[in-house]
Amino acid sequence: MRASPARAFALVLGAAALCASWVVGAQDDLGAFTVAEPGAPGSPEELRAWALARSGKLIKAREAAQALLERHPDSYLGHFVLGYAYHYAEANFPWALYHLDDALRLFEARYGGRPGPEGPWRWHARLLLELAAIHGELEHYEQRLAYYARYNELYDPDIVADQAWPLLKLGRYDEARRVAAAAVRSGDPRAVFVGLNALCAVEFESGNELDGYEACRRALEHSRSSGREMDTVDYTNFAEAARSVFKLDEAERALLEGTRAPYAGYGNPWLDLAELYIRGARFAEALDALKELPRYRLRREPHMRESDRNESRRALASFYLVVGRPEEALRITDAALVMPDRRSHASRDPAQDEAIVALLDRRARLTVAELEREKTSALGLMDRLGARGRALRLRVQAWTSGRRAARLLADDERLVGFFRIGGAQAAIVQPWLVGELVEVLGAGVVAEAVRRARARDERPGADAYYDAFEAEAVLVMGDEPRALELAERARGALGLGEALLRARVDALRAEATRRAEGVPAALAAYEAALQQDPGVFRRLEWAIPVRVSLTGDDVAAEATDALGRSPRFEVGDEGLEVRGEVTAASARICLHGASGSVLGCGEATPTPSEPIEVYAQHLIDDFHRQVFAPRVDLTQADVGSLDGSNRVGRDPLGDLTAQPGEAAQTSP
Repeated sequence: MRASPARAFALVLGAAALCASWVVGAQDDLGAFTVAEPGAPGSPEELRAWALARSGKLIKAREAAQALLERHPDSYLGHFVLGYAYHYAEANFPWALYHLDDALRLFEARYGGRPGPEGPWRWHARLLLELAAIHGELEHYEQRLAYYARYNELYDPDIVADQAWPLLKLGRYDEARRVAAAAVRSGDPRAVFVGLNALCAVEFESGNELDGYEACRRALEHSRSSGREMDTVDYTNFAEAARSVFKLDEAERALLEGTRAPYAGYGNPWLDLAELYIRGARFAEALDALKELPRYRLRREPHMRESDRNESRRALASFYLVVGRPEEALRITDAALVMPDRRSHASRDPAQDEAIVALLDRRARLTVAELEREKTSALGLMDRLGARGRALRLRVQAWTSGRRAARLLADDERLVGFFRIGGAQAAIVQPWLVGELVEVLGAGVVAEAVRRARARDERPGADAYYDAFEAEAVLVMGDEPRALELAERARGALGLGEALLRARVDALRAEATRRAEGVPAALAAYEAALQQDPGVFRRLEWAIPVRVSLTGDDVAAEATDALGRSPRFEVGDEGLEVRGEVTAASARICLHGASGSVLGCGEATPTPSEPIEVYAQHLIDDFHRQVFAPRVDLTQADVGSLDGSNRVGRDPLGDLTAQPGEAAQTSP
């Protein structure tokens, strides 16, 4: 699971939480911390290093531990503090594990594996818990459970609730349920909170979304009634569960509350809001949410900060793609494909993340290829051939990305789950992207996967999604009447929060109607798609039938020919109407819908001595830009602000948008 039950659970069970009782806040005076506790003796130098760590001064703690180990390489406390600092200050998990292993080895060589009540048992207990935590960060769940078992054998009280997360990650759902239920029965406030959130995650991950929604609601209500100050995780948990049962309005309300709640480690309500707004074609709101992502990420502790870098990349790439900026999307997916996230904090199968990025990368490359052809439709033959060559290279690269997605979805269970929108194996899938699998895997494969997913899905509202996906598959298979029936049914049942999927369904309706009944019968569906998400036709690589009525001189004829060569339009005697006046002095042409509405206008004014074909290309470029622009006013300054250029200091989005191997940029 991603942004809620999984993240919430990870917040409670993660390594930081295990050590929270030790880090008691930064203080200038370390005196209180340098006094040996019962069961935790040490030299003054060792206790000072640990005091720095406990007080949150982790860089100084690392330096003190390094200096200590230079003089006393066999100090288990020196290795422990150094591993602790590498974990929480630098997120260098392999080095943290190396030093923690050394610490335990040195400790047990001196005191054995069972220090008695007179021995330094407290250090041993802390070492076992910290080793469990670091193995969790590294996704070593069997080892994490083994360290909990060793701890429980020696020390009281037992670690119970925290075992649920690694059991869940290992797919041992029944055991995870038993552990979570025991935690709830314990009555301990933290254990109850962990247990309720664990049950929320377990039901979701095991495919019981309706039970998961109820469990998450119980967890939210418990937090509200217990008097505990609620944080972002409470709300992102519930939002995830609400999305899984298609209650998008509830999810949005919970996430908005989460943005105002106290910050809590893993999870980012702005990320979830951005993806929700993208689904609904609410691009201005999505842009505002995306701007908040880096600021929120920078509030995290270092060892948590990079846990969802690719999730942020994925949201950015989706946004850029659907607002007609595929070049920026491609730059982001390039980085995301080579630098995946660690998934220790989320129960989601990492192949799901990678498959989505591969699909976004594929579509971004194909969309850039379409733009290459659009940009030369009025130019000469050599320019058009050059554009076709560049487009072919991009298509080959897109095929490679598609093959990558196909390999990741080769497992039957994973593939069928990918169509179960909102479920554990499709928790982060944007529904408008799923249709890409028809081209990637083949229509027959998709139709069968949809059939299997539908057969075992009892969620109210799920059929609308399956109808949309099946419609696309059967259209490619040549069954236009069936495709039209499914698309009409999906269109009537999908909520407003799925505006991008609704627009894709409208485009399917238009294409199926055109093939089955002719262009005039399809015009209303073409107009409906263009009114919601005109970019869908570019992403589907489909041409819109138009009839051209341009008046003017030779430039009008040149513009008419260019429209005929554009991959976005099919010029004929039937279709939406393109009309306007094109002269040597100025030009304005508009696309008119069947209802008479204006769907976009392009304008151009020639510069002195500009060749006629260049003038015509400027006009057609602006026409493409305006007709297929998102139905919202997003200025260059608005979208450009996502690169961090309006911030002072280190660009928090530099890591998200930089090419592999590039350093993050800083502002002067």
